[in-house]
Amino acid sequence: MPNSTSFPATIERWAALRTAARWEKKLAAAMDAAGVPVFLPLMTRFTTSHGKRRSARVPVFPGYLFVSELDFLANKRLTPGTRAQVAQILRPPDPAVLRTELRGIAELLTDRQLVQERLAGGVGDVVRVIGGPLAGHEGRVVRVKPNRWILVIEVSFLGARMEAEVDERLVEKVV
Repeated sequence: MPNSTSFPATIERWAALRTAARWEKKLAAAMDAAGVPVFLPLMTRFTTSHGKRRSARVPVFPGYLFVSELDFLANKRLTPGTRAQVAQILRPPDPAVLRTELRGIAELLTDRQLVQERLAGGVGDVVRVIGGPLAGHEGRVVRVKPNRWILVIEVSFLGARMEAEVDERLVEKVV
């Protein structure tokens, strides 16, 4: 797979592409092969099943990847099959804000690795993210799965509520 986790600093206008769950890496590889600059921030998720500990690299924003808007729209090398994997193109109201937020995520990931490992809290708890790329956002726990904590957080550049997976060590309960 291409290095879609590095941030191409020369791109001015980014767009978020929504795709099916667990298709983010495949779509990023297809975009890269067609020459479209892509950014897919990843984190490591540890799970334990049947006494074995496993790790997997998963997207920070499940179901989303970020591409150069102009390169994606104008690219003639993208096949109809690749374009069909894109459920929605989300264009930010202020491209500079999205670029700044993506650069912040990229800088965070250059010298450290996000890891998801333990479980805490319960469904319905309101929490505030105190570290990582979503620092300062508040959300409500909507699902708790073994070794996972999924929060619904309204991300400003998307203008809609989305689920973001956040490590429990990066949140505090709002009282």
